[in-house]
Amino acid sequence: MTVPEITFVPLAPEHLDLLHGWLQRPHVREFWDDGHRTREQVQAHYFGSEATDSDLLDASFVFTLAGRPVGHLQTYRVGPLSEYAQWRSPHGETWGLDLLLGAAADTGQGHGPQIILAFMKFWKNQQPHLSRLLIDPDIRNTRAINAYAKAGFSGVGELVGPDTALRILACNL
Repeated sequence: MTVPEITFVPLAPEHLDLLHGWLQRPHVREFWDDGHRTREQVQAHYFGSEATDSDLLDASFVFTLAGRPVGHLQTYRVGPLSEYAQWRSPHGETWGLDLLLGAAADTGQGHGPQIILAFMKFWKNQQPHLSRLLIDPDIRNTRAINAYAKAGFSGVGELVGPDTALRILACNL
């Protein structure tokens, strides 16, 4: 199988309509429901008034397959005070990763592992001290968990809250 070219473009205000549309789709909302439903809420959360200085450590991207925008990916540094701190690497930096495929037709096609593997290489070049990536799918999201396993992630724990249960997966780089 030929892997299409995968690129990562920094999320920018011109992506607002695209991101807003993706965040409304049922297959996305099932496991990525951050409550930002209106265009204005998405704009404030991802580009504006809800941003804080701590967000400067985060990076968000639109990723493309063969030049076609297909999803959103965001990373965040996992620091010592993070709720994920117990799964940090003892050496180097640990970053968390979240991603979504915008179109339901793109799910189940093998794109997830390819995108994650390409991102790991890309992000390691951007963050040379990176030694571990964490990802936290909902435990019911077996499709995502299987895709992450194909990209080299393995289970290290669970984070259970009153409204959710997340499987914590790690990949050492």
